[in-house]
Amino acid sequence: MQLNKSFLLMAIAFSLTMASVYAQNVGQETSFDRQLRERDEEPVREFVESKENIDVRDKAKNLDISGDIRFEWRSIREKGIALYVNESDLNDNDSSFYETYRPLRGANRVDGAGIPVSVNDFDIEFNFKVKYSFQRAWAAAHVQYDNPAGSRGRNACGGTFAVFNKNGRKTVEFVNRDSRRSPKGSGESGFINLKRAYMGYNAYADGKQRVDIEVGRRKLDDVFVSEVEFSSRFDGILLKYASKIDKVADWYCNTAAFVIDERVNHFGYVTELGVLNILDSGLDLRYSYIDWRKHGINRCFIYDPFGARFQNSQISFAYTINPEICKRKLSIEFYGGFLVNHAARRHTIFTHNKRKNLAWYGGAYIGNVNKKGDWAIDIEYVVIQAQAVSDFDVGSIGRGNILDENITDALAQSFSESDVYSYYGIAGSDVIPSDSFKAYFPRRGNANFKGWRFEYLYALTDNLSLDIVYEFSREEDRHIGGRHFYSDFEVEAIYAF
Repeated sequence: MQLNKSFLLMAIAFSLTMASVYAQNVGQETSFDRQLRERDEEPVREFVESKENIDVRDKAKNLDISGDIRFEWRSIREKGIALYVNESDLNDNDSSFYETYRPLRGANRVDGAGIPVSVNDFDIEFNFKVKYSFQRAWAAAHVQYDNPAGSRGRNACGGTFAVFNKNGRKTVEFVNRDSRRSPKGSGESGFINLKRAYMGYNAYADGKQRVDIEVGRRKLDDVFVSEVEFSSRFDGILLKYASKIDKVADWYCNTAAFVIDERVNHFGYVTELGVLNILDSGLDLRYSYIDWRKHGINRCFIYDPFGARFQNSQISFAYTINPEICKRKLSIEFYGGFLVNHAARRHTIFTHNKRKNLAWYGGAYIGNVNKKGDWAIDIEYVVIQAQAVSDFDVGSIGRGNILDENITDALAQSFSESDVYSYYGIAGSDVIPSDSFKAYFPRRGNANFKGWRFEYLYALTDNLSLDIVYEFSREEDRHIGGRHFYSDFEVEAIYAF
C-alpha cells in the first residue's frame, strides 16, 4: 500500500509542475485537428488496452497502472479556398477581396496567425493511466502530455521593450521590439490534457444483468461507437445497463447526460442500444441517438444557434469471422454505419440551401496486436456531409482545416439568415467587393468531406509497436465552401506498458 501512495504522490507532483497555459493553436495543427488525431482507432486502442490490466506485483492488488510513450512524424498536405487581396489594392479604398484554390501548407505559406506552416509535423506524447477498483466501486484517470517537437525559442517576430524611470519603479514608455532575427523553435513542454477522470459504482449485478453508474470526464467514443462522430469530450453522468438472453445475444443500453456550456445551461443527451453476437453468428448491431440542440440563447445571445442544430441517429453493424489462413486463425471484422441529422434545415445560407445531413462509413479490420509479431490492418471509407455532424464532433479523417474555419463563420459585424440581398449579392462569383464583404460566408469547417483511411500496426516487441497511417479526403460538395484536398501520412512508434 505504501508503494501505491508513493506512486500516486509522484504522479500528482509531476502533473502540478506542468501547469502552464498556452493558446489553442499548437505546433502546426488546430485544436480540433489535435483532438481528432488523439482519437485512437481500433488497432492501436486494442494494443494499448492490452497493457492496462497488468499488476505491479502484479501492480498491487486493487491498483492498475499503465501508460505509453509515442514519437510521431506526419507529412500533411492540404489544399483549399483562401482569401487574398492584390497588394497593389492595399491603399485603395475600393479594394476587392478574392477567393482562390491553392495549397494551404508548405512552400512558406502561413496559417491564420501569419506564421509559416510546413508539411512536416513532429510530436512527443506521454500517456499515464491509473485505475483503482475495490469491492463495487472504482475510479480511473488518464493524463496526457502531448508536445510539439523542436527547440525552444523566442517565436514572436515582434513585441515591445519597456522603458523605466531611473530607479526602476515605473514604466514610462514602450518601444517596438524587432525579434525577427532571434532563435526560433517549435518545441513546447507544457500541454496537459486531462483526458479521463471518472468514478463508478456497480448498483446491481446478478450474473445475467448489471447496472453501473459513472460520473466524470472521458471521450464520447470511449463509450459510444461511431467512425463519423463522438470525438468530443464527455463531462457528465453515464448509466450503463447490460444483460443477455441465453443462446440469443448479449445486449446493453448506455444513456448519458453531459455538459456542453455551463454558462447558459446547455446540456447534451446521448443513448446507445447494442445487441451483440446475435445467435452466436459474430454479428453486432447498434443504434445511437445524440442531441446537441440548444433551445434558447448561447453565450453570444444567438437563439437556437445553427452550430448546435444536431440531433443525430446512427445505425451501425460489425460482423466478425475467424478463418484459418496458413494454419493461423485470423480475426476479420467488417463494419459500417449510417447517420442522419434530424435537426438539419434545407433553407440556410451556410449550406447554399441544401440539407446535406447524412454520413456513412464502411471498412474492414484484419488481425489484432497483443504481443511480438502480431499485426493488424484497418481500411475505411467515410462520407460526412456538411450538416451531418457538428464541427467539434466530427470523427475519422477530417479535412485538416489549417485555417481553423467553422461552417457557421461569417465575415461580418452582423448578419441575418433572412438577408436575401447579402446572400445573392455574392453568389456565383469569386470576387467579393469591399462594400459586400460583410455578406461573405466561407461555408467551410470540419465536415463536408469524403475519403479513405489505411492503417497498419505491427508489434516489434511485446511492448513496442509501429503504427503507419495514410489518409486523404476531398470535399463532398464543391458548392459548399469550394474545392478542398487533404492528406496525411503518419509514422508513430508506441511503447505501451
